Amino acid sequence: MRSRNRATLTSRSNSSLETLRIERTSFSQDELALYCEIPRTTYQRWISGKSEARPTIRQLKLLCQNLGIERIDELPDDFGSVKETLDDD
Repeated sequence: MRSRNRATLTSRSNSSLETLRIERTSFSQDELALYCEIPRTTYQRWISGKSEARPTIRQLKLLCQNLGIERIDELPDDFGSVKETLDDD
């Protein structure tokens, strides 16, 4: 049953960040937001596309740790401005 729920959640989400959360963790949206020090409503706006994801460096590090992201090119495109800035370095 869990895998069926995952597939349903993935297909309903337009966010690659949300897809990573579902595929790589067992965290709920609330848990991931808490562990990454991101307000829950901010996280929800990011994944819904209502606002551009603009995490602080600390939040970005925590997201990478919690999602198992090891390289900058693994970041989803939802992090456009942050990723572009980091890629330029």
